[in-house]
Amino acid sequence: MNDMKLFIDTYAVLLPVSTSISYTEAERRAGEFLSAMAKITDLKHMLNDEKIKLLSVQTATFAQEMGKGTAKTVTENKLTAEASGEYTKAREEYERIENDISYLKAYYDIFMAAHVFYRQMAKGVNE
Repeated sequence: MNDMKLFIDTYAVLLPVSTSISYTEAERRAGEFLSAMAKITDLKHMLNDEKIKLLSVQTATFAQEMGKGTAKTVTENKLTAEASGEYTKAREEYERIENDISYLKAYYDIFMAAHVFYRQMAKGVNE
């Protein structure tokens, strides 16, 4: 996650426009954001692959914990399984991946808007 944040920060510094920039600079920034979007797409793909694996681990861990249950009802065994440390750890890892994917999607959308903004600026639309 730290590498992802460093990557995002590298491009986030290009977002603000506090002074006038040239058409050439606007075009460069548009290209940078397009490149960032491609990298984010690759990262999301890798995280989605990891998410699939973690969902399998979470499901298997839950089944394993249910099998250990000694309660009289399925509901009690389910509550015990969900409260187990192993299942909690597996669920947290899965949810962390989901959170990372959401984080990347948000920045993908921001960078898409920045790409369009700078592309329009480079074409002189915002004169």
